[in-house]
Amino acid sequence: MSKLKALVPEYLKDFTCIGSNCEETCCKNWKITVDKETYKKYKRLKNNDFHPLKDNKVIKNKKSISDEDYAIINLDKNNEKYCPFLNEDLLCNIYTNLGEDYMCDTCKTYPREFSFVDDELEISLVPSCPEAARKILYSPNGICFEHTELDYQKYMDYKKRIYTKGRFLSKNAHKYFWNIRIASITILQNRNIDIVSRLTFLGILYKKVNALIKQKNYQLIDDEIIKFVNTVEHLNDNSLLDSLSENKFQQALLCKEIILGLENISLKNKDSAISIFINSTIDFFKKREDANKLLNEYNFIIKNKIRPFFDSDTGSMMIENYLVNKYFLDLMPFTYPDDMWKSLIVLCGDYFIIKSLMLGIAKDNDSIKEDDFFSIVCSVSRSLTHNSHYYHYLIENIENWELDTLGGIYTLINN
Repeated sequence: MSKLKALVPEYLKDFTCIGSNCEETCCKNWKITVDKETYKKYKRLKNNDFHPLKDNKVIKNKKSISDEDYAIINLDKNNEKYCPFLNEDLLCNIYTNLGEDYMCDTCKTYPREFSFVDDELEISLVPSCPEAARKILYSPNGICFEHTELDYQKYMDYKKRIYTKGRFLSKNAHKYFWNIRIASITILQNRNIDIVSRLTFLGILYKKVNALIKQKNYQLIDDEIIKFVNTVEHLNDNSLLDSLSENKFQQALLCKEIILGLENISLKNKDSAISIFINSTIDFFKKREDANKLLNEYNFIIKNKIRPFFDSDTGSMMIENYLVNKYFLDLMPFTYPDDMWKSLIVLCGDYFIIKSLMLGIAKDNDSIKEDDFFSIVCSVSRSLTHNSHYYHYLIENIENWELDTLGGIYTLINN
């Protein structure tokens, strides 16, 4: 049988769904799409005691734009919007009664994410799944990648429904995708410098590469990348950052404005984890209307509670692994094919949101714990990064505050 080459993080081989032992369920609150092929399988079922189309549990999607979202599962509005196929043990009745072949692509693949770069498949995990998040965040030696061969047919069943956002390598700048990507992950995993410095160094590198792209000096990109990575690798201090300065008051005000707006794009369930984190952070700002008091307490919490977590071995490892996984998952630096800089804004924006939500926890506690950070990452991934409006909202706010420059990004992330 034909084999398909795939690039995957090493943690992938250790991942398996833990089913009803999971503290969360992927079968609640989300829109669950059913592909056309699976829907037709249901239509062909005859005289079966268990039938997925019975009682309108699966309905055609009137807003369908592709075979991937041909139908949707009708969530049970009388049962906290759980999937109607979820049994009392939080296991799937379709899987139990009909087998894996009758599960839709969405349920078969989650929390795996598939992309093609040229003709090579890439698979990674999204941390909205708690068990996936554990594999991602707790990779002690950092996230490493390996090539493997997979059963060709098994994965090509999804081929027509894979978003082939990686097919951009023919453009002049994009043919340097691999070199920029490898350099960026190398910088993100440089444990000789702190997380803020690593993200800022990415900004410096992208600024240099963007300048060469603008001048159409594409042939100089490789040399610039090598020179810069070597400089960072042998850096014993943060002298490259000496010209940058942050505005903590601006950072605090932006934090307030963005977190207030997140209420409108997060899940409507006010008891969800993300809503609790958001409301707790909003509560911090509402109780501190005086500007001086706000800034003093904001700085105190950042310096004495949040920064110590990020400086700890475990905290630094967890945020590094989150950022590296996101970088790989989103095909950075060309998440936005024509704008490297937007990829950096997205990466730093996620870091900023996570840090901002930690503020709500830290205000009532002596310190940030691993479990706090873990819960925030899962809820951000589950309720925000899966939301198509989230990054548009984030980028728009950062641009409106004129923080989409290197100095602005430094203000955004420096804690």
